[in-house]
Amino acid sequence: MSKYVGLLTAAGLACLPVMASAAPTLTEVLGASGVTLDGYISGGYTYGFNDGRALGGRAFDTVTDSFDLNQAAFTLSKLPAQGAGGVVNVIAGEDAKIINGAYGDAPGSADNIAVTQAYLQYATGGLTIMGGRFVTLAGAEVINDTANANISRGFLFTGVQPLVHTGVRAAYKAGSTTWYGGLSNAAFTVAGSPDLDTQKTLELGAAFAPSSASSLAVTGYYSPDNGGPTDTDWLLDVVFSAQLSDMTQFVLNADYRSSDFGTSDDQVIWGLAAYGNFKLSDANRLSLRGEYVDISDAGGAAGADNDVQSLTLTFGHKVVANLELLGEVRWDMSDADIFPDTGAAGGVEDSQGDVAIKAIYKF
Repeated sequence: MSKYVGLLTAAGLACLPVMASAAPTLTEVLGASGVTLDGYISGGYTYGFNDGRALGGRAFDTVTDSFDLNQAAFTLSKLPAQGAGGVVNVIAGEDAKIINGAYGDAPGSADNIAVTQAYLQYATGGLTIMGGRFVTLAGAEVINDTANANISRGFLFTGVQPLVHTGVRAAYKAGSTTWYGGLSNAAFTVAGSPDLDTQKTLELGAAFAPSSASSLAVTGYYSPDNGGPTDTDWLLDVVFSAQLSDMTQFVLNADYRSSDFGTSDDQVIWGLAAYGNFKLSDANRLSLRGEYVDISDAGGAAGADNDVQSLTLTFGHKVVANLELLGEVRWDMSDADIFPDTGAAGGVEDSQGDVAIKAIYKF
């Protein structure tokens, strides 16, 4: 009898690995229902050449000489090609404070968890309608740390383009062209302000993909609510991308923004950002960004009329498929003294520089 018990026990133990490997993963369970779950963690260290003072004109990397958890994010989504769906995207970390600022909350608040996106969507034919909170159409750079070539964000991302919108957006795809239109709350500045009245921001745009190697997106925003019921703000944003070879990509982002703050002359900002992304090998890449921004404000505030230039070089190395280490050196310049100085508190100078490292893990 013991012989048969021993055989059955051995057979059962032999089957254990098969049984364990047959158990579905969470991704497989969700995928069977058309639901996807993914996320990432990013953090790093920035050293500024300004004796530890904050970096001027930056978005997510103002603090120097400090380790930071930039973003710990997850996205839960179900977006069928036809029918109803939705997305929830939550980001925790230091960057969440700036994202919450774009909703009208104080950017310096202690709230380091942001519901970056949460929207419902319905698709029928070539038409898709979404309502809730969603990221902007403007710009070549995005909030998501895993989708940018550089560690730091450029000046266009920081001071010219919006981050997020709360409202409705419709998209209609016809061949290789997608048309966009939408309405969202209040002004669309990066730091934002609470929506205290009834004005809305109008969004219009089109994205063209003439080939698999090139794309062009043109987006416009207009708001009659830039901090007051009589002020206006409008932005024209253009992004062109070309995959020149398997190893080389070129991206150009151009912006023109005009803001009426109730003064005799509008503030006008226009800028260009050019990106060269180079694949050196399967594990290594190099990204170069050059940026020029012209700010004109006849209101007369100190430093309000100036030109800003920036040059950024970023190296990326994939340790494994889902873990990348990045290193970056950046130098910013201006024809006016607008950057925090290395000298006495409150001083400013016409340039600033920093080096940074960052690790990004995707799951």
